[in-house]
Amino acid sequence: MEDLKQAYATLGLPENATKEEVEKRYYLLMRQARAQGARRDHEEAGGNAVDFEAVNRAYKFIIEYDERKAQEQFKQSQYGKYKKMAGTAEKLDHFFHYYKFHLLGALVAVILIGFAVNSYLERQAQKAEEAKKPPIDVSVMFHGDFYLNNQNQDTEELEAALLSFFPEWKRISAQITYDPSDPKNEFDIAATQKAVVMLMTEKSDVYILDRNSFTKLARQQLFQPLDEAYEQTLKPLLPSEAAALKARSAEDTTDHIYGIDISGSPLVKSIPVVSKEMIAAIRADAKHPDKALLFIQRMLEGAKPEGTKPEGTKPEGTKPEGTSS
Repeated sequence: MEDLKQAYATLGLPENATKEEVEKRYYLLMRQARAQGARRDHEEAGGNAVDFEAVNRAYKFIIEYDERKAQEQFKQSQYGKYKKMAGTAEKLDHFFHYYKFHLLGALVAVILIGFAVNSYLERQAQKAEEAKKPPIDVSVMFHGDFYLNNQNQDTEELEAALLSFFPEWKRISAQITYDPSDPKNEFDIAATQKAVVMLMTEKSDVYILDRNSFTKLARQQLFQPLDEAYEQTLKPLLPSEAAALKARSAEDTTDHIYGIDISGSPLVKSIPVVSKEMIAAIRADAKHPDKALLFIQRMLEGAKPEGTKPEGTKPEGTKPEGTSS
């Protein structure tokens, strides 16, 4: 404190002088010192000469003292409530202040890594669960204006219903891809975009479609022609020739049968799917083309077979075009 008193005395101020008064006095003495240095005859100043170095040291001492005092008051107001832990609280506050963006980035990285690990574990669990199931006999995609009539929108009930028509099979995979014929809102547009992706990534054997989806996809060479299968097997099962739907793809020179209308089948009416119509088609690169054709035939027969057939049995003398012998 003696040093502080001496500093104020050097500036010619009382100890209770305000910061503003210190500033004014300092700049006044600084101007006097400059004027004093500009005069050639220093003796004229006599005992009134200003020791600028002493003034500068005193001013600096007072300012630094005030700053330390202000810092102490701030710390007391901010961290005084922590008492003995005030120092630790201050360090933590400074740490989070200077490294908050680093911490945020690290937190985001941890979350992303967590999602990635969780996604990987889920995929592995799905693969393990899939390995326990029997091989898929045929895969079916309902594509168009179709809805499941159960509340949870789970396809297990649909798969079980379809499998009940084929006692000789072990497993049928089914999924619903909603593709509105007349998109009216953002949800419908998003659903249409998703449907396109599903066609590229999920290659099912059999497609059950509404008329709009059938017309659109048949032109894109997605399905294999069924002319031969129609003449040999399917024709007697249809109510009229109109149930065999023709189309012409980009490479066709004439119309071919690509879809079979199965809407009138009693079996169709017993599955948990809501729709106005159902047209069955077989994908051009189907993994199980023979079973895909048997699926359509069985749906047209409209009743469960009395006996069971060996797995993979197909109607005698039938084979969809484009399949190997």
